[in-house]
Amino acid sequence: MSLSIKNIISLNDELGISWSDKQETYLKYSTLRDNCPCASCSGEHDIFGNKYIAPNKTKNQSSYTIEKITKIGHYAIRIFWKDGHAEGLFTYDLLRKLK
Repeated sequence: MSLSIKNIISLNDELGISWSDKQETYLKYSTLRDNCPCASCSGEHDIFGNKYIAPNKTKNQSSYTIEKITKIGHYAIRIFWKDGHAEGLFTYDLLRKLK
């Protein structure tokens, strides 16, 4: 049986996720945003192995405020942040690893 999300709730500054295996994960918004997996935030590698990261943008309160969350297939969620950032796809595996 593959892992799936049963429910997602926002709790003040945390995201609560209940999983199909009856586990629960609670992640601070700051943990999610600071670990955004998109190429701009986490970087990307070219074919030679060089890693490129966009210049670090100054974050403010809206950078850590969630506007909306959508499921992407059966493997990830996309978080829409109030500052307009929404490129990162948080895979279920990543969500389970973050603390």
